[in-house]
Amino acid sequence: MKTFFLPLFLLFTSSLFAQILSERIPDGGGEFTFEKTSCLQPEERLAIEARLTASTEQLRQEGRLPQVADRNVVSFAWPLRSTAPGFLNYYGISNYVDQNNAAGVLDYNCGAITYDGHYGTDFFTWPFSWYLMNNNYVEIIAAADGTIIDKQDGNADDHCACSGNWNAVYVQHADGSIAWYGHMKTGSLTSKSIGQSVTQGEYLGVVGSSGCSTGPHLHFEIYKALPYQRSNLIDPYQGACNSLNPQSWWATQASYRQPTLNALLTHSSPPLLNCPTINEATNFSNTFAAGATAYFGTYYRDQTINQVVALRIRKPDNSIWQSWSQTFVNNYNASWWWWSWILPTNGPNGTWKFEVVYLGQTYTHDFTVTGALPVELTQFEAKITAKNTIALTWETANEQDNDFFVIQRSRDGSTFEKIGTVKGNGKSNTSQHYSFPDTRPFPGTNYYRLQQVDFNGAIEYSSIVNVQIPMPRFSVLPNPTTGSILLAGPGETIDQVRIIDPLGKTIRLLKNRAPQDPIDLSDYPSGIYLLEITQDTRIERLKVLKQ
Repeated sequence: MKTFFLPLFLLFTSSLFAQILSERIPDGGGEFTFEKTSCLQPEERLAIEARLTASTEQLRQEGRLPQVADRNVVSFAWPLRSTAPGFLNYYGISNYVDQNNAAGVLDYNCGAITYDGHYGTDFFTWPFSWYLMNNNYVEIIAAADGTIIDKQDGNADDHCACSGNWNAVYVQHADGSIAWYGHMKTGSLTSKSIGQSVTQGEYLGVVGSSGCSTGPHLHFEIYKALPYQRSNLIDPYQGACNSLNPQSWWATQASYRQPTLNALLTHSSPPLLNCPTINEATNFSNTFAAGATAYFGTYYRDQTINQVVALRIRKPDNSIWQSWSQTFVNNYNASWWWWSWILPTNGPNGTWKFEVVYLGQTYTHDFTVTGALPVELTQFEAKITAKNTIALTWETANEQDNDFFVIQRSRDGSTFEKIGTVKGNGKSNTSQHYSFPDTRPFPGTNYYRLQQVDFNGAIEYSSIVNVQIPMPRFSVLPNPTTGSILLAGPGETIDQVRIIDPLGKTIRLLKNRAPQDPIDLSDYPSGIYLLEITQDTRIERLKVLKQ
């Protein structure tokens, strides 16, 4: 099964160009088609016919093949079943029986879903056929009760062209008709031996790509009796152009075309579909970190031109985060399309939904977003003011359950202490501005960070910012003191000295003083006083202990 991808710009006609501009054109994907090749070469058919003829004769002689009954005892069930997790459907039909005896092709419905000389129906697994095969997710089951008249196993099954013989199981039914189940996965065939019976729906093997095969598929070929010639060939589908048999052999015949969404999936990287196994990359992922790029893929069969699909991505609260549409501009036997979106850094965390509305039905695929900060911090700064106060400011773009911020300071950028709190806004989708003044920073470098606390107690930290406070130019002598003090420092004049008591009250203001002029503190009670010194618009604060 070789894959061909039509360039996306060729998939859209100029008449629809204006309409497509209002949609979101897929980032990748396209039509998925298959190289058609004969499932069996003439010499292989002759060898199979010889094997089955000999096996049938031996089983009859041994009394292990039931007597042939009337035709009405056979009514086929579907020959496949899937256990693929997360898939809505698992197959498409690439070829029906070719009803045209001459050159050219004709299927039972008077269409052309076949190739010249095709004797069976080909059910290809879709999407990610190699992933399905390697994990044994699509099984071949008996379409009707019968007896195994032959088996072939041990042939290579991981290729995309004619290579060796196929693996197959052949079942004869009570009316003498025979079903061929071909291209099975090596080693997957039923453990039952030739001559044992199987019941309808019983496991026969796994869909593979053995023999003359361009990818994993089941070749289902039916004859009403020996010999295995076109005159005895059966097409299980009833239709206006079925010249082989007038009635359907299905218990319930499916429609000729069945527009189906086989899967909607999320991926960590662009998915790759090609042949064989090494050229396919599923890149499945149902968990994404907030802020990561996620890829949203849709996989269809039997689409019809002008069908419109609505696509949505919903947050955990069911609100729509993204919404767009796609219009099919052609008929596709199978196609796949994907879009990439950058998930928001603030999430929210939780279960999101990828939602597709197709032909009036809504389909969903769940995925999880983790690691989102409850607060999206867009700015955090620390600046020194004229009074050697540090002005801390920060801004948020979004908030989810934000209770409060703890402002933390450090001398070394490693060990932090709390210096204050600021109340958060809880939940907000608009910019919020915050500020906090550090009125008593350390001399030298001050490091700051924010500790954000949720209502449930969860904690996140901001990045660290720092600011340099100039080292003091003045000193107090003596310190501690019982009476007068002197201010040692540069310059001839101090603009002013403000004396602040332990309660934060200004108790004295001295202006235009020389540094060597004593300041008498003898009348003040014992305690720690703050001297706020202003010189040339620069402010310093010194502590002095009065004993």
